Amino acid sequence: MKNRSFYAVILSLIVLSSAASQTVAKPRRQSVTVKINERGYEPTKLRIRKGVRTRVTFVRTTDATCAKEIVPGDFNLKRELPLNQPVAVDVTPTKSGTFTFVCSMNMMSGQLIVQ
Repeated sequence: MKNRSFYAVILSLIVLSSAASQTVAKPRRQSVTVKINERGYEPTKLRIRKGVRTRVTFVRTTDATCAKEIVPGDFNLKRELPLNQPVAVDVTPTKSGTFTFVCSMNMMSGQLIVQ
């Protein structure tokens, strides 16, 4: 009888450990790319996860726009956007919500939606 209880406990631990290993792990890093063209930012809304380091890469593909720099006001970062050169901005959002980024003239805007 003692052996049966011992084997039942072992079997339960194996099942529990198998179930735990199948849980979805939070990614260590996210990355998204925003292209800037005559119409503005594409995409305009970026959905990212709270607490996960995120690299947002901006690529300006036209000179016919005022978006020659990015001003992500909510994260207090400012970057110039040279034509056809990727510019990476790393952020680790610590709270959920919607945060905007704009061009230097505040005419074009996009959103980081942190969930």
